[in-house]
Amino acid sequence: MATPTREEIPVIPDAPHSRIVITVASMGFFLITLDISIVNVALTRIRAELGGDITGQQWIIDGYTLLFAALLLFAGNLSDRIGAKRALAIGIAIFTVTSAACALAPSTALLIAARAAQGAGAAIMLPASMALVREAFPDPGRRARALGIWAVGGAVAGLVGQPLGGLLTTYDWRWVFTINLPVCVAMLILLVWVATSPKRPQPFDWVGQVLAVVGLATLVYGLIDGGHAGFGSGPVVLALAVAVISLVGFVVVQSRVRHPMMPLDLFHAHGFRIALPVGFAFMSRQGP
Repeated sequence: MATPTREEIPVIPDAPHSRIVITVASMGFFLITLDISIVNVALTRIRAELGGDITGQQWIIDGYTLLFAALLLFAGNLSDRIGAKRALAIGIAIFTVTSAACALAPSTALLIAARAAQGAGAAIMLPASMALVREAFPDPGRRARALGIWAVGGAVAGLVGQPLGGLLTTYDWRWVFTINLPVCVAMLILLVWVATSPKRPQPFDWVGQVLAVVGLATLVYGLIDGGHAGFGSGPVVLALAVAVISLVGFVVVQSRVRHPMMPLDLFHAHGFRIALPVGFAFMSRQGP
């Protein structure tokens, strides 16, 4: 029996408005990555206007990273439960409001709080944008190309973030946050034409979710604050100890519950094991 050639293998057609989907998803990943790097060059101007010390400046960056990392697993589960389109719209709305709050912040403390909330919005946007691309491109080959385009959005943001931040800061540091607003509004308008995503309701893994949030939050906090106070300080040691206990507990829970929020079988896939260090290396380069 002859093996079908590549031309004979049927291609599953893309969903309606698939180009709008990839446009919105790429814009979302662009903003998520941009706001990791664009703020760095504005820190001196922010300190001159709002005051604060070096630690406060660092937390303007790291408050975003902390909530982003801590809520990613929850956000992926949320996207499945309520649908990728709705989750992305919620993430964009949060990102819009918190970007405005950052631009209007009258003090360093309020700016840090707004940045943390902005990171929460980014965490919701990321898995939802990927899920929306997956739904719009059911054919594996076309989906791979679409995800490549989606990834370009983050790569471009990594390249232009600091130069763009420097340009905007010459006028006013608040522009590094204000620039997000028209992009977010455009994304919400484009989403109107995207079909409603299917919901995949499953029993919620409350124990796993709590352990994941606590473990990731304390781990990121310990690593961040360890650079300021030293890794031998009491709060840092406590945070890292809680992180280890929580993350070990999370792995144990995921191996035993019927509906885990992160199936451990994922780590059996060769592609997944390669993607993890590559993704980590890419995102770590976008930090301060």
